[in-house]
Amino acid sequence: MTRKSKLFTEEPHYLPKYCGYLPQYKYRIGKTYGRHSVEILTDDSVKKSGKLVLTPLNIGDDYVITDNRRQILASRSVEFGNQNLVNDMMPGYTGYIPKRQHYFAKRYADVCQSAIAHHELEHQEHTTKQQQLKRIVAMQNGEIEPVTSAENSILRQQRHPTPLKPLSRGSTLPTRKFQSSNAFKPFGSPYSLPNEDDMKWFKTGFTGFVPRTRDLIALDYKRQCNTGLRRFTDYQQQLRNPSDDVIARITRPQTDGQAPKRQMRIYPVDRGMLPKYTGYIPGYKYEFGQTYGQHTHNTLKLPAA
Repeated sequence: MTRKSKLFTEEPHYLPKYCGYLPQYKYRIGKTYGRHSVEILTDDSVKKSGKLVLTPLNIGDDYVITDNRRQILASRSVEFGNQNLVNDMMPGYTGYIPKRQHYFAKRYADVCQSAIAHHELEHQEHTTKQQQLKRIVAMQNGEIEPVTSAENSILRQQRHPTPLKPLSRGSTLPTRKFQSSNAFKPFGSPYSLPNEDDMKWFKTGFTGFVPRTRDLIALDYKRQCNTGLRRFTDYQQQLRNPSDDVIARITRPQTDGQAPKRQMRIYPVDRGMLPKYTGYIPGYKYEFGQTYGQHTHNTLKLPAA
């Protein structure tokens, strides 16, 4: 409860920046959020929940809040010797405070104290469960005997008591290592996968070479890779198992020991170069007044074949 002064908003009220629901707040203007919340919470004509969210109203003399946070943090400091997260945190500390996101609307030291105590309680519960598990394993191994009836019931409820009995040499059960049928298996390289495989494609962002995809447009990357790789696989299979027409197409002509004549020319004689050609053209920088194709027509001035 805040002090009864004109400088403070009277109780009950909601704190500013409260993001919860406040009935009929959108129909009120002209006052601060705290004043509007006081009027709404104390107005009997406004339908609202009988239990307030943030401000307890009916606190009697017998209502006592037990605060054992200091004892929890004191035991933590003695046990672990941690000097970062202590009982009285100073404002301005920029380090990580576990569980701090669950506490707000209080002083920094009070918020840190609650958060660290919450974290310590969870750590103690985890440590207790670990100790219980180690004790159960020790009882199953016969190292210690169960003391209470609860420990006896826990031992009876175990589905697979340890230690497990080893298989004898004369047993007919299989002794080989178990291998699950659903275990992960590497897919392999998309270059070598068969065409029927659904994984014959490269992931988006692959910067390597994908063959036979230069003429594929208006396709997403996955289908483009799949189509190009299937073309590449078909071509490789034709080279490994060639038919007669394939052999005729890929067989080089006999030249009687002489080097074959090269038929391809960079600069054609009977036509001009294609636009946007970025290679070197002799004498092109001295030409002007015509189109690119006219300037590059038979640029080497060779006789027509």
